[in-house]
Amino acid sequence: MLGGVGAITRYLERVMAQARYDLLGPGRYVGELPEQGLRVEASHLEAAREALREALEAWLLEALRSGVVPPGLEGEGDPVRARFFALAAEMWRLLKEAPQARPQEAPRPRRPSTLEEWLQGLGLQLVRRPQPEDEEKEKVLTRLALFLGDRYPSLEKLYERLKQSLSTKRQFELSLAEASQDEIANSTQFCTMLKQYALLTSYHYKSEDRRLRAKASTEGWVQNFLTGGWLERYVAERLRKFLRSKNLPHEVAVGYQVALPGGEAMELDVLARVGERVYWFEAKTGEFQAHIAKYAGLKKVLGLSQKESFLVLLGMDKARAKELSALHGLTVVNQANFLEVFQEALEGNGP
Repeated sequence: MLGGVGAITRYLERVMAQARYDLLGPGRYVGELPEQGLRVEASHLEAAREALREALEAWLLEALRSGVVPPGLEGEGDPVRARFFALAAEMWRLLKEAPQARPQEAPRPRRPSTLEEWLQGLGLQLVRRPQPEDEEKEKVLTRLALFLGDRYPSLEKLYERLKQSLSTKRQFELSLAEASQDEIANSTQFCTMLKQYALLTSYHYKSEDRRLRAKASTEGWVQNFLTGGWLERYVAERLRKFLRSKNLPHEVAVGYQVALPGGEAMELDVLARVGERVYWFEAKTGEFQAHIAKYAGLKKVLGLSQKESFLVLLGMDKARAKELSALHGLTVVNQANFLEVFQEALEGNGP
């Protein structure tokens, strides 16, 4: 049988003796075996020779694998050689026809069908679930949140004065003497809406000197809504409207509270499940610096990526938001652009 192997070696040497080499230019040598249709290039002659030999060996192996014995390797007059190449051809045929065993796929874990299942799958204890509100109350608060969120640039001064007054529980004043028409119209309309639903206990506007006076209700739920609850509601409602417009299966929830591994209770402002992916949104209307490190740590507990973890900061400058994102591993956005950035993340093009 070794005679067959020796025949292959002699065949390679005989064919290589017929090789042609040319210098195409500085550092460019070409080697050819025209009968076999082989051509290689290299930086020097010896490299071209080695490359051509490797190409010939690969060509011969492919021929034998296909059951073809090249001219010069036939076994005429030599039964040992003939038997060798017959066995080689049969071996390659069997290997080619043998069914390829497919590796068994590991069973896929069951995907959670709800946000609650997802949280429980993380091993987190649920301290509080989102509580359904009265339908009419829900509509009113959502309407107020959308009005404030959509018009925030023109309502910023009013909102800051209103929020400051919540801690003192006193009446506040705001001069609109130098305000634009949009600021005046939106500020007076928003205060009228708040007074209409008793979130303001008093409200007066003097058009002569463009000055308004108002006092917020001291009820707990009103204080919670005006200090930041409205922004959570705004984010959730804008997400719902967007996902419905795209006909995407989704679930959006506000106010899950979980116990972290260390025992600390933590509220998750907004969670959104889109298909099999989960996104988390924290919303802050004021100081965030003392909380951002905790959010970055919570992202790891939830097993979410930066593209799936959003910190919505009211009125935050886009350039600064980008810097904060890079520093803390969260997607920092403001109330005006969070939906655009979320869509990019959903489509796989996020930062």
